[in-house]
Amino acid sequence: MILLPSVLVVDDDPDSRDALSDLLELKGIQVLAKGVNGHDAVQKFSQHKPDLVLMDMMMPNFDGMYGLEHIKNIDSSAKVIMITADQSQTTRNKIYKYSNTKIIGKPIDFDELVKLIMEKSFW
Repeated sequence: MILLPSVLVVDDDPDSRDALSDLLELKGIQVLAKGVNGHDAVQKFSQHKPDLVLMDMMMPNFDGMYGLEHIKNIDSSAKVIMITADQSQTTRNKIYKYSNTKIIGKPIDFDELVKLIMEKSFW
């Protein structure tokens, strides 16, 4: 039996957040919690201890980088997939300076996302 990771989904857009959560659950991936910004992500990460965080980059108030940095301060081995339309090298460098961190572009290719989540080398 394959053990599926538990996930925290963070996105300021409620429709995107709910759609992504619903699709993950249809694939048998447990969504432990949902967050609305980077600050919320840090709190929910501490509270729920998910196997993986899926987080949008661009959010008002506390963006995804805030969430990523603070989650990594709590647990440097935390696994995070950042969701972003910004594919610039600068953004990639900021994200990839943290271990166990991946990027998926927008619009999200859901099959690619599930493949990334299930990737054995990521775990």
